[in-house]
Amino acid sequence: MQVMPIQNRSRRSLQEASHRLRRHYDRYRSSAPFWDAYQQVQRELVSAFPEHQAELCNRLAVFAQRLGAVEKAQLLETVDLE
Repeated sequence: MQVMPIQNRSRRSLQEASHRLRRHYDRYRSSAPFWDAYQQVQRELVSAFPEHQAELCNRLAVFAQRLGAVEKAQLLETVDLE
């Protein structure tokens, strides 16, 4: 799984999001409350950093896989615009 680098500000927000998701996963495992929190976190990140939408979604998916919420993360394709 290769995930593109992101900028410092969005990286910090992503770190905070992963802490939130870890707490939800520890409490609810892979049940509906965890996935509700996952979707909320994803909406917040994409809203704050729309230019990194695919990258942030991929990083959240990889994080969910590492937690054990999913067996294999499904990643979005990213496009290099340079």
